[in-house]
Amino acid sequence: MAKKRKLVESKPLEKTYYKAVERWLTGHFSCFKTAINKGLRLGRIDVIGLRDVGGDLSGDIETIAVEVKRGSTPFANACGQTFGYSVYANRVYLADVRLKAFTQEEIFIASHLGIGLIQIKGRIRTEVLSSPYYDPIAKMQLRLLEALGFGRCQLCDSVFQIGHPEKGKAYSNLSREKVHQAIKLSRGIMFWNREVADRKRRLGIRGEGGDETTYERRFICPDCVSGVISQLSPIE
Repeated sequence: MAKKRKLVESKPLEKTYYKAVERWLTGHFSCFKTAINKGLRLGRIDVIGLRDVGGDLSGDIETIAVEVKRGSTPFANACGQTFGYSVYANRVYLADVRLKAFTQEEIFIASHLGIGLIQIKGRIRTEVLSSPYYDPIAKMQLRLLEALGFGRCQLCDSVFQIGHPEKGKAYSNLSREKVHQAIKLSRGIMFWNREVADRKRRLGIRGEGGDETTYERRFICPDCVSGVISQLSPIE
């Protein structure tokens, strides 16, 4: 007689839960921007959210990064991967699919490593352990924001939308070093810091040989253009 094949119950792929976690981020943390599978060359984040935290006197934001697991990855390994997101984000969470609650030992591990925990149980997402606040590597956080279509204003220090990279329009909300055009169109401004670029080129940090391309881009938000710069440079 032929042996009966055992039916193996397969768990849904991790990406199956991304959208649900993204919606949860929007509701739970009041994120004004969320994205899935975003990052840089050195690593991608399953789900990320941006939220305002600055109050009335600041444009400060927080980036929240979530690593999603389906309950089959060794817990310490999943925690380590989640902690790696702290080079990009201010708060980092592991969202794990499980019917039973996190054990006390697992909570101790997550707390020791400094990550937050989210339990995914059916349609319920629960923040079990809050993430501490991290000060990520500045250039990596700013590049991540740019990948999401946001930049930091050099005048007011607020984060604002510079374009829509998902549509192939990374800087569509900006004028390139054209102040009068930015004022007329109610756009922000993108300009280049050539002194810094030359310094890096001389030291071999950026650019090689005769490459004169300048990568040191900076941004000014539409509000600073209309509220400050327009008063200094009236349209003729």
